[in-house]
Amino acid sequence: MGNILLGTSGWDYPEWVGRVYPPHGASDKLRYYASLFPIVEVNSTFYRLPPSSVAASWVRRTPTGFRFAAKFPQTITHDLRLVATDEELARFLAVMKPIRDAGKFAAALLQLPPSLPFDPGTVRTFYSSLPRDLPVAVEFRERSWLVPESYALLEEFGLAYVIVDGPHLPVDLRVTAPFAYVRWHGHGNPTWYDYTYSVEEVTAWVPRVQTLAENARVVYGFFNNHFRGDAATNGRSLSEQLGLPPPPGSSRLDL
Repeated sequence: MGNILLGTSGWDYPEWVGRVYPPHGASDKLRYYASLFPIVEVNSTFYRLPPSSVAASWVRRTPTGFRFAAKFPQTITHDLRLVATDEELARFLAVMKPIRDAGKFAAALLQLPPSLPFDPGTVRTFYSSLPRDLPVAVEFRERSWLVPESYALLEEFGLAYVIVDGPHLPVDLRVTAPFAYVRWHGHGNPTWYDYTYSVEEVTAWVPRVQTLAENARVVYGFFNNHFRGDAATNGRSLSEQLGLPPPPGSSRLDL
């Protein structure tokens, strides 16, 4: 069975103070977070790329075994819509370089817009532009992508199909790369992420994650329901039910 690394989408949320972080706050939230989880998904790169010095500071502030996943910028996915992206891709890779050089990079997340239909030619051209040594996970948000030709392109280029739990697409435990990638968005209405997974819902994912781990070298999973710190609560609950070891020097999550 492959390794399983679970975490949350982002770590810097004001409402986590007093629920995930100490009531008086944490002087370094990322360092504190790394005592709770072995991996994090960086959301901020989707909205604005930081200087590479910021990424280098993330490396310094986390333990050796800690890992980062990071979203591709929305300029690539939503503005350029996967066309003529070389310049933006180079900027993203430059920011990620310190993390990759440190051996702490898990994967880049390509979160596609729900308004973008599947076009085989465009997709092949974009996938071809990605460095072959860059682990990439692709999250579909439009149903025309759920076709054999789309899955075949993922397998051809060694990209991971993102398994989603949310209201927009069915759960599909599909493994198309050496690693599996899962995102728990929640089922809130109208806001997906404003959702608390029940104990029963978390428990139902135990055999699913175990199945993924039997078919992939490593499973990366992220809870995106950050309201009230629910992502951290649900992430720790699933980790405990799977019997995963806590990160070295982990703190008690007292909610």
